[in-house]
Amino acid sequence: MANGLEVNAGGLRAAAGASDALADGLAAEAVGGFFCGDDPSAAGVSAVNAALNMVRQRQARRVAGQGGDLSVGAGRYDDTDSSGADSISVTV
Repeated sequence: MANGLEVNAGGLRAAAGASDALADGLAAEAVGGFFCGDDPSAAGVSAVNAALNMVRQRQARRVAGQGGDLSVGAGRYDDTDSSGADSISVTV
């Protein structure tokens, strides 16, 4: 094989676990509270914080989805690798 593809299913699973941990952290840590008062900038700060929290939640869902995809890919790789090895051992 010219480009020597190497896959490590354990590495894929480790990356999936790290993605899950990152997603949990993103979802759990909200950006600062909401400010009130007569200061006009308080409304602006609250609006920005709300927007940041929405982005964090969206990113958490995206990272969790990618972690799930890595787990599925690792399982499929193991299945394919195992069935390929079985086929070779039957042929030989």
